[in-house]
Amino acid sequence: MEYGLKVKGLIDGVSDELRGERILGIRDNEIAFVARPGEVSGEMPILDAGNLIAMPGLIDCHVHIRTNGETDRRLQPLTDLPGESTLRAVNNAQADLRSGYTTLRDCGGMEALAVRNSASRGETLVPRILAAGDGISATAGHMDQDRYVGARVLSNPGVADSPDEVRRVARNLLKLGVDLIKTNATGGTFGNGHRPNPGAQQSTEDELRAAVEVARMAGKRVASHAMGEAGIRAAVNAGVDSIEHGFWLTEDVAHQMAEQGTFFVPTMATLYRNTTRGFDGPGMTEEWKEHLRQRAIRVRARLFESLRFAIDAGVKIVAGSDMGGGPFLYHGECATELSQLVEAGLTEMEAIKAATSLAAELVDRDDVLGRLQEGYWADVILVDGDPSKDISVLQDGKSVRGVILGGAAVSLSRELLQAEGVVESIWGRVPWVAD
Repeated sequence: MEYGLKVKGLIDGVSDELRGERILGIRDNEIAFVARPGEVSGEMPILDAGNLIAMPGLIDCHVHIRTNGETDRRLQPLTDLPGESTLRAVNNAQADLRSGYTTLRDCGGMEALAVRNSASRGETLVPRILAAGDGISATAGHMDQDRYVGARVLSNPGVADSPDEVRRVARNLLKLGVDLIKTNATGGTFGNGHRPNPGAQQSTEDELRAAVEVARMAGKRVASHAMGEAGIRAAVNAGVDSIEHGFWLTEDVAHQMAEQGTFFVPTMATLYRNTTRGFDGPGMTEEWKEHLRQRAIRVRARLFESLRFAIDAGVKIVAGSDMGGGPFLYHGECATELSQLVEAGLTEMEAIKAATSLAAELVDRDDVLGRLQEGYWADVILVDGDPSKDISVLQDGKSVRGVILGGAAVSLSRELLQAEGVVESIWGRVPWVAD
């Protein structure tokens, strides 16, 4: 398979400027060259994408594909038929792919491992997936799923209450083939119910350090759900690779993160959706829903402060939307995170890098993903509009007119399908047509 894409402009994932008209040469699953139109010779078929802009396929470093914003998602393990959650995960991942996300880092759920393995065998068309499997959690902690009295039918393979138990759980996860280890240093912003201390620490520094030690021996990274100040500090001291959420990050810990090279995945879309779409769930009163929404407004303001600490300290900020991780967080809307990063202080290009080259660095694929450069994998999206000037064009996915995964088109607009230069090797693998 060999063809060229002629585009009005190109965002390469590392430069600070939009490049002008280019032809992107694709050979098999890689980018063969990036050149100006006058520099290309030969008989390679070229698809003229008109006024569209090419950019690297986007990377979301924090999703949960087994759920899709359901208000009763914690009950699903008790009610799903066998295989139901995995089929849901496939559908959710495909929604992200159609919206321009060619790589997902799943931060909790065994289903992601099954979907990843199926895709590697060519059975399922989904984004590239890096899966953490079950997150390691303290008993009654953030990812302890066995929380319903009288329904003690769930196993808790990720629960660990000492450094030695953490080592055992981490090694079992590695045996299953996880791509990273996910720890839970704290509770959540809303999962503590009426308790006055949201984001309270739940794992000790020694427990977190045990997970890091095991992961390092296997050459894997460690992500840590850490919201409150004490838990963030413990996770950073333990040497985790990324702080997920970090709602109550402090200025001094931000500087420590910069010095250690710890990434920050602020998942800003969660609180934005909490404030705009609100809350719902079994047994929730209207009064309690409004209480949670008001809490989300306050915590969102604090997260903006946390992001400013990280920016000023020089922390590497990476985009992760947490889609599927809460009520009304729907797959296909991952780029909401990019708009929120810009609103909170990043430039458009910085937000794009957070979802391309910097994200590729966090997932240890920066030699093949996140850039439109020769020798990189040909994960490309074609956008109607200029994200370098207005990041919101990516937000709902409707401006993404083409998605190419590993050199093969998986979604194209009707106009592109009918364009001169579209050959069988390009469109023969397109399962979706963008309206």
